[in-house]
Amino acid sequence: MNNLLTSGLKLAICFERVVIIFGVEMAKNKKQRTDVYNKLGGRCAYCGEEITYKQMQVDHIVPQYNFINAIKNKNNDHNTIYGVPEFLFHLQLEDCDHIDNLMPACRVCNKWKDTFSIEQFRIEISKQVERARKYSRNFRMAEKYGLIAERPSKVTFYFENANEKQL
Repeated sequence: MNNLLTSGLKLAICFERVVIIFGVEMAKNKKQRTDVYNKLGGRCAYCGEEITYKQMQVDHIVPQYNFINAIKNKNNDHNTIYGVPEFLFHLQLEDCDHIDNLMPACRVCNKWKDTFSIEQFRIEISKQVERARKYSRNFRMAEKYGLIAERPSKVTFYFENANEKQL
């Protein structure tokens, strides 16, 4: 019984430390989330849709799963499509959660972007009309009757336009 009580006491002490550490991390993360939200005035970095603070998801421009590899190879020509955009070349191996690598995103864009780099995401979006035409009878019928018209254009993300205006 004495060992059980002692074990429980150690667990409580350990749990208390976790809570304290967790409390500090939460305060830091809340400030970081606020900073990310304010980067684009409450808009999704990709589609530009207005989002509330609660709706916002924090997206990593250079995805977490491939961050170290992408940063190590950032000067490789091949990497412009698969990794680090030039405006993030200043990031180091420990900068995965650096504010410059974080963007506010709506749920739809964040889910769709998933682990794509910016350029891979751009390519995926540009393929959507052709995919809809190929797989959706509804799309083909609406297109046939002139309800939908393809308007080819370069995929430009909201943050790219917002950054140009700030310069």
